[in-house]
Amino acid sequence: MVTIVGIGNRLRGDDAVGLLVVKILAERLPAGTSTFGLDGDQLQLLELMTKADTMVIVDAVQSSAKPGAIFRIDASTDPVPRHFRVFTTHSFDSIQTIELARAMGLLPKKMIIYGIAGKDFSYTETMSCEVEESIAIVGNKILREIEKINESQRSEIKAT
Repeated sequence: MVTIVGIGNRLRGDDAVGLLVVKILAERLPAGTSTFGLDGDQLQLLELMTKADTMVIVDAVQSSAKPGAIFRIDASTDPVPRHFRVFTTHSFDSIQTIELARAMGLLPKKMIIYGIAGKDFSYTETMSCEVEESIAIVGNKILREIEKINESQRSEIKAT
């Protein structure tokens, strides 16, 4: 099963981007794909990981890259690079949770992270234009990723 998790805080500007990507994807995803929006404790990811074969996480990142820049990391086999920092208002962030899951043997077979470089993480419900423009782009990238996963699984079934 493929699980898409958007992480963020609607009240912290660009930090809401993960939640908004999941919102636009919810109606476009194929059967068997689930979505979750997490705006609280990131340790909830651990429970979701135990039920997913593939997980795609979308989150805002703090970066020196231009706002709206998109990063894709395959964390399935290697630890998330130390310089990849997500923005968080919580005591435990999604990257720490992923690495905890890896240490506990709970990481899904495939773990993909999409990070979108944020500009404004202040207390506002307004997102910067550059980051807002990345929402549809990341959504389409995730849809293509799911199509490839589903094709691969169909091929494996035919081969057996």
